[in-house]
Amino acid sequence: MRQGELEIVGTYRFPHEAELARTTLGAYGVEAWVLDEKQIRLRWYMGSAAGGVKLAVRGADADTARELLGGDHSADLAAIPEARLPPAPDELCPRCGADALERVSGHTTGGVLLRMLGFQRAWRCRACGK
Repeated sequence: MRQGELEIVGTYRFPHEAELARTTLGAYGVEAWVLDEKQIRLRWYMGSAAGGVKLAVRGADADTARELLGGDHSADLAAIPEARLPPAPDELCPRCGADALERVSGHTTGGVLLRMLGFQRAWRCRACGK
């Protein structure tokens, strides 16, 4: 199906599914556009009647886009070791920035009750001691 110079390569029930597909194509260098997203968000009950949220690419990229969207990329993700993923900001020491935090056990200043209620962190940095 074509819409002007663009060719529809996928239709989705929910806008977030179309955005995920667009992002996947973008990662491979294929420019894509999500069509009818706002209309479906406003009138979600008419999504099927409107043909769903559409993903469009240039006509020259349509075959490549369909191939990328139809492929199984789980092997690509499995090749990325989790140990190389960066730590989350709350997993870093606020003083030195190291990712060497460890949970503190036992009694610390402020008491166990405050720690249980979440008012005081029960973590210590192995690098700087904070």
